Amino acid sequence: MSSYIPEDVLRNVLEAANIRQVVGEFVPLKKSGRNWIGLCPFHPDKDPSFSVSEEKQIFHCFGCGEGGDVFKFLMKMQGMSFVEAVKALANRYGIIIPERPRSSRDQKRHMETEELVSLNLAAAEFYHRNILHSPEASDARAYLESRGLKSDTISGFRLGWANDRWDGLINHLKTEGLSLDRAEKAGLLVSRKSGKGYYDRFRGRIIFPILDRSGKVVALGGRILEDGHPKYLNSPETPVYNKSRVLYGLSQNKGAIRRAGKGYVVEGYMDLLALAQFNIDQVVATLGTALTEDHVKQLRGLCKDWILVFDGDAAGVKAALRALPFFYKLNLRVRVLVLPAEDDPDSFVRREGKEALDALVDTAGTGLDFAIQQGLASYGKDPEGRFRTTEDVLSILQPVSDPVRKSLLVGHVAQKLGVREESLWERLNVSNSSTIVPNIRKRYELSVEAKIRKGPENRAEAKLISFLLGYPQYMKTFLDAGLDLWLEVPSLRNLWMAMSHLYSMSGNLNLPDLYDQLEPVPELRTLALRLSADFAPFEDMEEKMLSDLKRYCEDRRNKVLRWNVLEQIKAPAEIVDDEDLLRQILQLR
Repeated sequence: MSSYIPEDVLRNVLEAANIRQVVGEFVPLKKSGRNWIGLCPFHPDKDPSFSVSEEKQIFHCFGCGEGGDVFKFLMKMQGMSFVEAVKALANRYGIIIPERPRSSRDQKRHMETEELVSLNLAAAEFYHRNILHSPEASDARAYLESRGLKSDTISGFRLGWANDRWDGLINHLKTEGLSLDRAEKAGLLVSRKSGKGYYDRFRGRIIFPILDRSGKVVALGGRILEDGHPKYLNSPETPVYNKSRVLYGLSQNKGAIRRAGKGYVVEGYMDLLALAQFNIDQVVATLGTALTEDHVKQLRGLCKDWILVFDGDAAGVKAALRALPFFYKLNLRVRVLVLPAEDDPDSFVRREGKEALDALVDTAGTGLDFAIQQGLASYGKDPEGRFRTTEDVLSILQPVSDPVRKSLLVGHVAQKLGVREESLWERLNVSNSSTIVPNIRKRYELSVEAKIRKGPENRAEAKLISFLLGYPQYMKTFLDAGLDLWLEVPSLRNLWMAMSHLYSMSGNLNLPDLYDQLEPVPELRTLALRLSADFAPFEDMEEKMLSDLKRYCEDRRNKVLRWNVLEQIKAPAEIVDDEDLLRQILQLR
């Protein structure tokens, strides 16, 4: 089935699904007023902080801030993608997702893809049976045992063994009536130089099935037991396998990564499997290639915090530095764990244990600090060394798109390397006038807001946004009143801007649509979920509440105007518009 899901089918699934029933299969819930509460499954929770609104079809945890609709719950709870969650619920409620019509060319490509996947699966199952039962796999079983791999890991990752024969897989495929020509296209067999016949690609190797994100076997990897070359051998690239886009362990571990809220990236099969023995499951591994932007794009959908745990040698350091720009470009937080030079994650955790690794993780610095540290160590701390380090670090910062984050990072680099911040901006081709030196109006606006925010926190603003989330029919009233000009809490003002944008585009304020819109800004999304969960219908108090909120907006408007007048009275006479000032004073009477 394709990933295409029509909008009307999505709506049907949402309308059919009952979030209380779905959540209740994972979390014991009890009634509490209008909602249902229980212990949060996403963080250690002693007192029920997890709330489910059957009326709004959303969940929210007041402890960790996680929340969303029924799709988001399944994605977080079971490590599903959005499409997988929709399909699971559609199947549960008997809703058919139509296949997108395919052209004859697309149909042919689809059939070829399915055939290659089927052949890879058949080979993986054959090799897995070998390692479990074949007498020829005794050395392989002993090797895996010596590396500390448990039987459930061998089964969970479907590890296998290719007997040291030229035709072991060939004979199996013939017995099953499968095409040898297609098996060669799948990378499982190699054509003989004579052009007559094939031989097995994998011989005398432990087999690691390579799965795509959806769990389909798209390739195989193999490792020899003794010293030799090549130690690792992977399937060649095929129509279903691109090593620059596939990560080992992603399919099996995506749920653990989402639940943990952080993930590790290691460099190989055995590193990942070794960590699994210590119940460290939030891990993915590269497949004999450098980490690419396509790899990191897949990580972005799982969590925001990533730790690179590469080998402690020069090659590992180089690999980590090469990967950093992708994380910063995609607005992910990345740290780098530096292992001792003689270690890789496999050897370190088996020798030192999980606690020692956890302690190192706690001390891991940011990717930017790692780049600065490595640059100064390589080039020296003299002016020329700091200049070369600056060039390397700026190449990491160049793709950062978020202006606030970029500004903070540039300031950090300037402080660390003793370089003027303005000079860094010039190298980044950013105008000092727009980024470094605020104009007079910006200084004025910031000074006014700073004075206003010195007062006690205004709960009325939170109540106002909560009210509008519950009564979206009043959005136009407050849009016309220019609410964005009078909100003093920046986070609430930003949330209001997102709400007003959605309302102006669609003519309504649909909460699931708002949560989707806020997905790239988790802080605002959490705030929206919390305020929505706080809201309770006011019933006969609705009109009074609306009147009070309107009065608040008017008071707030006058307060800002007063600060405006005071600022202008104190300003130099030549920049004050006397007529405009008089008009504003009259407005306050």
